[in-house]
Amino acid sequence: MKIDLSHLNALRPILAVPVWQCIAGLTLLVLLLIAGYGVYFWMPMQDAITNAERDIGNQQRIYQRNLRTANDLPRKRRQFEALKEELEMARTMLPEKSQIPDLLEGVSQAGRQAGLEFETFQPLPEIKKELHAEVPVALTMTGSFLQVAFFLRTVGEMPRIVDVKNLSFSGGSGSQRLTVSGKAVTYRLLDENNTKAKAGR
Repeated sequence: MKIDLSHLNALRPILAVPVWQCIAGLTLLVLLLIAGYGVYFWMPMQDAITNAERDIGNQQRIYQRNLRTANDLPRKRRQFEALKEELEMARTMLPEKSQIPDLLEGVSQAGRQAGLEFETFQPLPEIKKELHAEVPVALTMTGSFLQVAFFLRTVGEMPRIVDVKNLSFSGGSGSQRLTVSGKAVTYRLLDENNTKAKAGR
């Protein structure tokens, strides 16, 4: 059998190279392949794994937080129901806007029943807060100390909240006539539209 070795002529330049250079070349080629694999495949894969582990950690923390919230939900519902009851109670103690004139008339009538004489009973502009509005009335009245005390007690016993504040006294004492100046302030809850408008500003 005759072997044709003519196709080995292309290997003659390589065969003439010393063995140590061939080994060095192969080693360099292997190192380049490893480096290329590391740069283009291994490192991106490690970055993807790190990002995935970080995302898993974030999701686990979110899950734990949501789990705590879910476990705390019954307590939050009880608090919500208690706040609703307090709000309803506040609604019964705070007048509606349409009830303000009647309430102020009740304050004036309490003063007259106590024997006080009003020199000033002037409603002032409302002062709007976050959830409620203050409805003040400027007062100037004359009467004895006992009459003033009776008036304040009567106002304090009214079913709606009325604060008498910033009182200043002048004149006599005891049964003598006093001049008393101050404010009677009642409060009303703002309706939902007013609250939203205030929040939007």
